[in-house]
Amino acid sequence: MSRHHMRGPLQTALAAWRRARDTADSGAPPRRTGVAYHLAVNRLQLYASLLRAGPRPREEVRDELSATCHALSVLCRESVPKVAASGATHYVAVHARTALAAAHLADPVRGEPGRVGAALDGPALERFDPDGAGDVPPAERIAAAADVRLLLASVIAERPPARGASGAPWPVGEDAGGGFRAVYRDRRRFRRAVLPGCVGLPPQAEALRLGEEGVRLHVALAAGLPAHRAETARAERQLAELARLLGVAAPTVG
Repeated sequence: MSRHHMRGPLQTALAAWRRARDTADSGAPPRRTGVAYHLAVNRLQLYASLLRAGPRPREEVRDELSATCHALSVLCRESVPKVAASGATHYVAVHARTALAAAHLADPVRGEPGRVGAALDGPALERFDPDGAGDVPPAERIAAAADVRLLLASVIAERPPARGASGAPWPVGEDAGGGFRAVYRDRRRFRRAVLPGCVGLPPQAEALRLGEEGVRLHVALAAGLPAHRAETARAERQLAELARLLGVAAPTVG
């Protein structure tokens, strides 16, 4: 299957994302906006799974898959408040867990703060966005992985247990299998994603671990990029609010 042919579903997904933004900007009813965003998420996630389980060798699609996963995490973070406003409570968790899987797969350090400094000089990726231009540097992908952790943590705190789709939790991993059945199975797995380090944790413990990991990633980014300190302070405030929602003392993250 050619690169040109494979890019067709990507363009369809980006067009759906653009329509979702236009729908939100038009002042449409919340339900209509939520449905538009849900459709966009489904289409972009389908493209990610086509890359993960499709016929092209993994090395050939590695950067394209990472760029797609980063875009999917951005779209899902954009969609969560829209879906919440529509009243589709179940899909808030579905989109937040899809964002978690996508951001983790796009993150060059896979959530490990100790690797952040060395990763900052890595190559940038193509930006897949309806209106975006320019490339996506490693720091942006790491920050996205941190922000998604904090997002899902808040969703769990506000709507426990916020498990996402029914079925056993899926520890986010590289292997997707092969063939079209694997593509559709992969989409459902994204919807019930859990980080490997959170497998088996009850909702409150998962939320706290996600929040702490998100702040640690921001702290590591600020160590290498002093301009990121404002983002770190924002993340620390989010963690404090998370602890308040959970009724526990705010953890100290060094």
